[in-house]
Amino acid sequence: MSKLTIVGIGPGNEAYVMPAARNCMKNAGTVIAAKRVLPMLQEICGETRAQFMAMRKIKDTLTAIDELLKKDEEVALAVSGDPLMYSLYRTIISDAISADWNIDILPGIGSMQMLGAAFGETMEDAKLISVHGRSKTPGSVALAVTENPKVFFLCSKEQGPAWLSQIMLDYGLTEVTVYAGANLSYEEELLVCGTPEEMAKKDFPALCVAMIKNPQPKDVVRPCFLTDADFERDKTPMTKEEIRVLILHKMRIHADDVIWDIGAGTGSVSVECARQAPFGSVHAVERSENAVELINKNKEKFGTEHLLVYHGDAAETVKLLPVPDKVFIGGSGGKLEQIMEVIAGFHKNIRVVISAVTLETIAEAGEILSRYDPDYDVIQATIGRGRKIGSHHIMDTNNPVMLFSATV
Repeated sequence: MSKLTIVGIGPGNEAYVMPAARNCMKNAGTVIAAKRVLPMLQEICGETRAQFMAMRKIKDTLTAIDELLKKDEEVALAVSGDPLMYSLYRTIISDAISADWNIDILPGIGSMQMLGAAFGETMEDAKLISVHGRSKTPGSVALAVTENPKVFFLCSKEQGPAWLSQIMLDYGLTEVTVYAGANLSYEEELLVCGTPEEMAKKDFPALCVAMIKNPQPKDVVRPCFLTDADFERDKTPMTKEEIRVLILHKMRIHADDVIWDIGAGTGSVSVECARQAPFGSVHAVERSENAVELINKNKEKFGTEHLLVYHGDAAETVKLLPVPDKVFIGGSGGKLEQIMEVIAGFHKNIRVVISAVTLETIAEAGEILSRYDPDYDVIQATIGRGRKIGSHHIMDTNNPVMLFSATV
């Protein structure tokens, strides 16, 4: 039966192409690799029956592999570094075309391993992150460094060691050490380390790897919840503190989440989200000018600089916001359907929580959410608060609130 073998060829120097990888390519019917490494592979394979083919666009390459396998060819796909570490393997197995392929993997030496070896640093206590071709927020980078003794980064041209170092400075992580390496295993190999301030001023090649060591890692602890009395309120309606706790629980906030608060009112939910996501960002949308002023007052009061406030129509404003991880909708101005269409248009899972009080909004929220998540969750919360009358106490009950939560 024909087989595809994904072969890790290391950092690029032929000395790091393992014997098993060489034998596999020599015995393959076709070897596919990036155009720049084909001459090196042809040289180390020597006399062989294998045909060498330059890699094309991912979709075209997968189609070519499929056609070769159908012809009962043995195919070796040579990839830089280690196929199991931010390489093509995940892309291949995620594509429907590979569903019936027989796939083997030959691991190689990755650039992160090369960097660790160069500086004598082990990897068993490290977190590994790729910012190459992936959207990582500065907050998520800072959070990873804050909580881990070592973080290795596979960098990109724009998001390299200098970019990482500037993030360290922006988040006050000045006690860390930044290490960088480029052209590893080649004669022009570059290895450098220094403080974030030193490294932020340096220029680095387009493709390199970095490591940041934190001598005092610590888990990020979230603050306790605020009371209603803590907020500037005026006459703007505000989500009661007990309901806020339930909302935040349903949102399942992570410390580096990007969060939307639609119909933010006084900003009480926005502020609480910002306090729960110190390495993320919160985007509060409100159409009332008076309410926007209150949100800004509460933002200043609690020092939540990563809370950004937008005055305008929710359905139009959300089109301008960054892709969220979590969304709370406390008010939609009658445009819940349009807002949900924007959220559903992103190619990722987004946690959405909607609060509803009126029967009309309750019916609309259930009907709309059922299109995106038939298993959406809904609870009814009714908060009663004791009030003293003479020598006795009675309970004043607020209007019940329905909280819908779903993954869209």
